Amino acid sequence: MRNTMTEGRFLAWVAGAIITLMGIHVFHPQLVQVYNPVNYVSFHALLEFFSIMISFVIVLYSWRVLDRNRSVRLLLILFIFSTVGMVDLLHTVTFKGMPYFLTESSVAKATGFWIVARMVEAILMLVVMLMPDKLVRRDLRKPVLSAAIMLGLAIMAIVFIFEKSLPVLVVEGQGTTPLKNGLEYFISFLHFLSLVVCLHHYYLEKCTTHLNLALAFTLLFLSEMIFTVYQSVFDLDNFTGHIFKVLGYYFILKGVFLLLKKKEPVPDENTVVKQIPGALFSIMKKEGRFMFTYMEGGLLRENGLKPSAITGTDVEDLMPPMEGDALDYCHECWETGAKQTFLANIKKSHFAISLVPIVKGGKVEEIAGTAVDVSNFVHYGARERPQSAVARKGKALKTL
Repeated sequence: MRNTMTEGRFLAWVAGAIITLMGIHVFHPQLVQVYNPVNYVSFHALLEFFSIMISFVIVLYSWRVLDRNRSVRLLLILFIFSTVGMVDLLHTVTFKGMPYFLTESSVAKATGFWIVARMVEAILMLVVMLMPDKLVRRDLRKPVLSAAIMLGLAIMAIVFIFEKSLPVLVVEGQGTTPLKNGLEYFISFLHFLSLVVCLHHYYLEKCTTHLNLALAFTLLFLSEMIFTVYQSVFDLDNFTGHIFKVLGYYFILKGVFLLLKKKEPVPDENTVVKQIPGALFSIMKKEGRFMFTYMEGGLLRENGLKPSAITGTDVEDLMPPMEGDALDYCHECWETGAKQTFLANIKKSHFAISLVPIVKGGKVEEIAGTAVDVSNFVHYGARERPQSAVARKGKALKTL
């Protein structure tokens, strides 16, 4: 999936979505005469299955990437779309007019599942956008997936068992209730916040991947607003809201796919890099922190480390503060664009580290580096220098 999003295309999509909604509102009486609600149940199932498939594609791809990159964000994305996919499926099979599933399909059950799924997605996706990414040591894919399944089953049990006791969200023929509208407005507000966060990330990083997610949250925001005005679950407004939801999910898929693709480790195309007696690495500055974005070489395997365990690690976590702090050299390299070479003592070993700025457009965008273990040379020098000094002193005394 290629990243073809640009600022111009983003604005064109947003403008097109708003113009479409305005057109539907202006020509609503004419469109209602053409629109036939008899076909809506089958169309609703088709649109929802598109969304469900997108959710499970994200789950499968997240599972694959997490095998090599144990990111907290990826784990949360795995949990979100596992849960949302399950609850959306329940919403679809219990929609009024669908065949019997455990109990008779109804507006109450379908709307209850809808609100829960949207609330889970809106809250947790905002958390994903805001939280700093960290790595976990254990493989938590199975526990996270199990938690998502348990939550989905719990939601299913609550809605099925307490259907008659749940608050009324839609009165068929009259429209949505104030409670339903309030919940939809809250979900829309969360999507708006996620939109703002994505645009802020794009402003800082100029990564067009964030534009895909920003467009997704824009479409989902408009979708939720539409779901506050329909009068029947079969009417044109409900149909329009589902189309906007599918489009929003498509751009979530595209944005998440591109984010996950960036997190995949570099393929082992050149085994020479893995065997060199040292390490090659790259460092990026993000939110004021210097973070390793890549590391490979024989030095990692000698110390029992994996490249995926280093990716995303802060420089100060791997190289703690000391005399001639590594962070000082990173700052100097980033700010001045000058190469830096220094000696670092890590876990009782000595490393000669060189930093080279990668400059694009007159601005440092990345730091490339090498690390070589020089412990043997340092220890040899420490042994030889005192002996040489003593020998020279003895020779001088003999001369006198």
